[in-house]
Amino acid sequence: MPALPGIFAFLSPNSQIALGNFDIVAYNVTMSTNKKILVVDDEASLVDLCQLILSTAGYQVRGANSGKDALNLIDEEMPDLVLLDVMMPGMNGIEVCRRIRETAEAESPYIIMFTADERESTRKDSMAAGANALLTKDTAIVDLPTKLSPYLTA
Repeated sequence: MPALPGIFAFLSPNSQIALGNFDIVAYNVTMSTNKKILVVDDEASLVDLCQLILSTAGYQVRGANSGKDALNLIDEEMPDLVLLDVMMPGMNGIEVCRRIRETAEAESPYIIMFTADERESTRKDSMAAGANALLTKDTAIVDLPTKLSPYLTA
């Protein structure tokens, strides 16, 4: 398939979906897994895009647009990994991380803070709250499966 500037073509075995203004041609995935990921961000379009990319990579993905919604989903079913925005209205990601760590027992998930805030204080606060890692939002969204897979191998 030739590259078309401004088109994001996301390919799976049975479908093709065009989204957004990205300079990415295609993304084929053959991996399959039963690992569960919760994506939490107040930007609904980013949550939707992350869900699309990660689910096509074979992960079971749910999304939440607030800290409160994320905690409710975690109460229903513990994910293996939480991709958590730091800067959200209401309850920020650092507080959500802290609450997950306070309530989660043996099946505590990996928590990756996903943020545009590159300040060292944000990194320190995230780690102090119990995050396992911090991933900046300048990461190419299509690279998420590769970036997250080391935390999901068990």
